[in-house]
Amino acid sequence: MAGTTFSLPILPFLLMLLLCNAGGMIKTANAQDKTWCVAKPSSTDAELSANLEFACGHVDCTTIQPNGPCFNPNTFINHASVAMNLYYGFHGRNLWNCDYHKSGLITKTDPSYGTCQYA
Repeated sequence: MAGTTFSLPILPFLLMLLLCNAGGMIKTANAQDKTWCVAKPSSTDAELSANLEFACGHVDCTTIQPNGPCFNPNTFINHASVAMNLYYGFHGRNLWNCDYHKSGLITKTDPSYGTCQYA
């Protein structure tokens, strides 16, 4: 009987500990937690070219075409980052939508610049 009375005060403490720790185990969607997918700076031109081909095969990449708002700078890393982010956003912003054989990077910093707005 003494063992039962000893464990009862511990039960509310354990319940409180579990509830306080739940925030670390469950991630909820939050508009303030917006993320973007960009190419890793260490990516090779071959990787970036493959990423461009893949992403633009699934989403509209006219923004990186000549005279498009994201054409300049006219570099593989810029065009790949824009295309990778378009694909990432279109497919739900899931971690796996920005993998690109480990050449994608998820950032919380908006990479938009000038007239090029990352969605």
